[in-house]
This record gives sequence, C-alpha cells and structure tokens, in this order.
Amino acid sequence: MKTWVLMTATPKRTRVVVSMEDAVVLRANLPPLSTVRNARAATTLLEALSLWADERLCVALSAENLESCFRCALTDEMGLGARSVYYAVEPVKHEPRRRSRRASDAAKPRQLALVAPLDGAR
Repeated sequence: MKTWVLMTATPKRTRVVVSMEDAVVLRANLPPLSTVRNARAATTLLEALSLWADERLCVALSAENLESCFRCALTDEMGLGARSVYYAVEPVKHEPRRRSRRASDAAKPRQLALVAPLDGAR
C-alpha cells in the first residue's frame, strides 16, 4: 500500500490530508506551524503516521512561510525537504486558493500531483 501525505501550511492553519492507495483516510485542520511550541511536533506526527501505516510516507509540503517549516524540521535552511526512515518531505510550490463564484470554474476538476520517492525506498 502507498501512503501519501499533503501538508498545507498557511498563517491561519496547517491542513493535513492522508491518502492510502486512492482513498483519503484522514483530514485534519491543525494550528499554524508558527504557533506550535514544540519544534518536533510535525515530525513526530509524520513518524506516528508512518508507524501506523507500516511504511515510509511520501509527504508533499505546500507552505507560504518556509521559515516555520525549517523551525519544525520539515525542511533544511536551503528549503530542501527532510528525509528519514519514516518519511520523505518534498516542498511544492504553494498556490493560494482562489474562490470563484462562477459555476463553470467550480465544476472544473482539480488534480493533486504527488511526488514519488527518489530512491525507490518505502
């Protein structure tokens, strides 16, 4: 089974979506990374999810502020994603969500591009 995690960090919240195969199994709205006091909170969450799924997670990280991601050990000082035996984080370009009132725009399908692990490991 392949487990994917999408983390979207904004100044208002951190959204976490976990997918196994083609099914979304977990959605969470957490406080923003900038307000988290323990710097290991985000990595501990990913480690716990990895242990639960019994595999290495592929994590797509979309963040407005990379400084908070560095403080929480999700990226290094150059903005490269963190790697461990539990997860591989890949920063992706943050696209602010725009709300449209036009029905034609709302009906358009959206696709999430997930990043495959570079080394082929679990």
